[in-house]
Amino acid sequence: MSTAFRTSSLTAGRARLIVPVALILGLNGQAWAQQGGDRPAPKVPVVQVEPTDAQVFKTYTGRTEANRHVEVRAQVDGILEAREYVEGDRVEEGDTLFRIDRRPYQAAVNEAQADVASAQATLAAAQRDWRRVSSLFERGVASEKQRDDARSALETAQAKVEVAKARLESAEINLDYTDVTAPIPGVAGRRAVDPGNLIGVGDRLVSIEEIDPIQVTLSYPVDDPFADRSALNPSTERKTPAEIADLTGPEGETITGELDYRSSSIDRGTNSIQLRGIFDNPGDVLRPNRYVRVRLKVDEVEDAVIIPESAIGTGAEPNSTVVFVLDDKDKADRRRVELGPKSDQGRIVESGLEPGDRIIIDGLLKVRPGKPVDPQDPKDDQDRKDDNGD
Repeated sequence: MSTAFRTSSLTAGRARLIVPVALILGLNGQAWAQQGGDRPAPKVPVVQVEPTDAQVFKTYTGRTEANRHVEVRAQVDGILEAREYVEGDRVEEGDTLFRIDRRPYQAAVNEAQADVASAQATLAAAQRDWRRVSSLFERGVASEKQRDDARSALETAQAKVEVAKARLESAEINLDYTDVTAPIPGVAGRRAVDPGNLIGVGDRLVSIEEIDPIQVTLSYPVDDPFADRSALNPSTERKTPAEIADLTGPEGETITGELDYRSSSIDRGTNSIQLRGIFDNPGDVLRPNRYVRVRLKVDEVEDAVIIPESAIGTGAEPNSTVVFVLDDKDKADRRRVELGPKSDQGRIVESGLEPGDRIIIDGLLKVRPGKPVDPQDPKDDQDRKDDNGD
């Protein structure tokens, strides 16, 4: 096949491809011409602005701390015989953590018990003497001195019994201290001393942290717009409900708590005020020294103009925001608005909108200022998405 023939064939093939494309473009041009030369008005969800009551929420950064931190220390001397807990596991109040050699303390208890028995025997003898001498004194046989001596002996014997009992109690307490138990429920840390070592009174054995419930400390700047609200001024009598944002418990439950403390002074380094809250900690999801976001209701607003975040666009001027408002001919017009805080229903608009205005709440990229749109009910639009599996 010659080169001329191949070139001719390629040219003919290209011509066959160009013809359908031109035909399609021609047909589309005719369709647009039949519609007045404009593209179809885009379908966008539209709502009418109506004032409503709203709750304002804010989120602050906080850090978790153990609700209680206890260092378990030895209260008697002796050889550390055994460790009874698993490091890092949860322990309950009263669980045995360590055992100290109890034999010297058991011997002290036995000796104290014998002293009590001896003192009680002496007391019984003094009581018998007192009864006999007092009877003789009443009959005029015993002297007054004999009566007084018997009474003194009785009182001394009674006192010695009390001293012996106190020494027994002290010995029993020391014996109990040989079983080192958890003073609070929580998570036990690593051991500080291994079994086999001789320990003294005051030696640290382990630390326990109570993390359910758990504390969260957070702060807010002194110029916070809600600084004077009761929510940011909690106390033990007036607590502020709060929750941990973006985090749930093991079964998907919200982690909730209450703020119950506000610092009376301002931190000079950060120019902020510190708050403290106590939160439930199901499944030990939170651990000490973790940063979290704490969400709380800081205000309630009546007759607020609220719009969804998806309705907010960026204006031409720096740091300005706009929304698209429809006129009576369904033409979209940009309108600058001043935004307020976020609420439980959307964003509060401080100025720029009036009750009864119709605004576009989604699909802003399809909208052109001064051009008409096809307003849709947001519920119908959502139903269509659900039907299409979106």
